Amino acid sequence: MSIAAGIVLKNKFVSPGDKRYQAAIDYLDKDKSKRLNNLDKFFAFEQELTTKDAIRLTAIFDSRQDALNQERKGSLKQSFIEAREKNSPMWQTVFSFDNDYLRELGIYRMGEHNFLDEAALRNATRLAMSTMIEDMGLGQTAEWGAAIHFDTDNIHVHVMTVSKDPDAVLDKMTYKGKEVFRAKIPPKAQRSMKSKFGNAIANRDPTLARISFLLRTELVSQSLEKGYSNNLHVMRGLSQLLSTLPKDRRVWKYGNQAMVPFREQLDSLSREILIMNNPDSLKELDVLLTEQSNFFLKAYGEAAVKTNNGKTYKDNQYEALYKNMGNALLKELSSLVVRDEWKTKNQYTPEDIEKYIQKKRAPALTKKALNQINMALNETKQDYLNELAYRREEFRKEQERKRQLEQEPGRGY
Repeated sequence: MSIAAGIVLKNKFVSPGDKRYQAAIDYLDKDKSKRLNNLDKFFAFEQELTTKDAIRLTAIFDSRQDALNQERKGSLKQSFIEAREKNSPMWQTVFSFDNDYLRELGIYRMGEHNFLDEAALRNATRLAMSTMIEDMGLGQTAEWGAAIHFDTDNIHVHVMTVSKDPDAVLDKMTYKGKEVFRAKIPPKAQRSMKSKFGNAIANRDPTLARISFLLRTELVSQSLEKGYSNNLHVMRGLSQLLSTLPKDRRVWKYGNQAMVPFREQLDSLSREILIMNNPDSLKELDVLLTEQSNFFLKAYGEAAVKTNNGKTYKDNQYEALYKNMGNALLKELSSLVVRDEWKTKNQYTPEDIEKYIQKKRAPALTKKALNQINMALNETKQDYLNELAYRREEFRKEQERKRQLEQEPGRGY
């Protein structure tokens, strides 16, 4: 039996020349009753609408305010006007839900006391829109407004987004002979939006954080830190792998096309190391991935698996695990080769060693250095002798003057 999606995401864009663009701008600062009567004028998803009598909608909210005040409405409207003048496309996004799915999550309750956790939907919308803005590189140029629409058939969130400076963030293309901004949201970005929204309203962040830690740290890093040198089968496998890998170590990356023939062997060795060093963490990961895959299946239906080449979330994460392990093993093998090459390149012959010993036994001072020292000492000695000769000559002259004075008439003592 086919499994229906609990959450459906749809994205379309409206060009600046479309009349729905201006209608959407006018919609921003109208009260609820006027917005109800003009829904079909600006939505790109007319088929999503039910009868007007059945529809209810919340106040407009954005990334900062839960219910826009009049000042913020005016500011948002002006941003939309400027965006249209600069030919920015308008992206219209709808997150719609199977109400039974929301009931299971505890977000929605029907009955005498009708209840919808609007805060949970607003938070999920903000996270999803932040993901879209980041993935598309819109940055600070993006402005968006949203409202929750709910009735007895289905609940949905409508979002309108523009770029205030499309020239800075969007590429251009030629359409029907006219240059326009490329507005299509890439499939990868749409999947990220949907995933972020679903995880947020189901409060899956703690589970995802644990999965991420297991994949990146506890399994890969810790398993390799514990080592595998005592496992003869692993060591033989790595030795065999090393002897067959390409000589060019620059292609020793798991994702490189040159590594395709070696991936199965790398995966087998990685699995054996993981089971040997971290069996409990591996079992925990398997339980969490199964649980998360079932959640995604219930949230997004079987169609999401089909559009992902038939792979589940669990399949994708195991591929990521073996890719990380494979790259870590290849890095260790590369380091081993580098060390061996260094040893080979720096091996000394007996003759080299004897020369080194003789060099160490040689005088600490070279002949040139000794000559320089002798010259310096000789210069110092001559200076000293010259000083002594000068003083002797001065003493002799002084004695000679005294004798002359004593011999002159009338100069006696």
